Amino acid sequence: MKKQTNYVKGRNFEYRVMKYLKDRGFFCMRAYGSKGMYDILAIQPFVDFGWYNYSLLIQAKLNGYVPPKEMQTLKENEWNWQGITIIAWRDKKSRKLRFRNLEGIELVV
Repeated sequence: MKKQTNYVKGRNFEYRVMKYLKDRGFFCMRAYGSKGMYDILAIQPFVDFGWYNYSLLIQAKLNGYVPPKEMQTLKENEWNWQGITIIAWRDKKSRKLRFRNLEGIELVV
């Protein structure tokens, strides 16, 4: 059996995050190769007039660790686009998807 590379593990995790969000009505796009800041762009479905739908700008990290330099870049660019920057990761014990903002506050998506 061939061992999965980190790239394949990361890609599979990104698809898992996308499936989770699509099942909740989001439109998702994946940044292939992810050499940019975000791995996934997720757009919320229409809620109501007067409701502002901000896109989710997602950095998917299987273990949840974002290196300091990358975190600094995310924080510096958080308000350049109308979106909410979040980190998606897999809980080590339960293997469930988890989400948090750049301040470390866990979110329910």
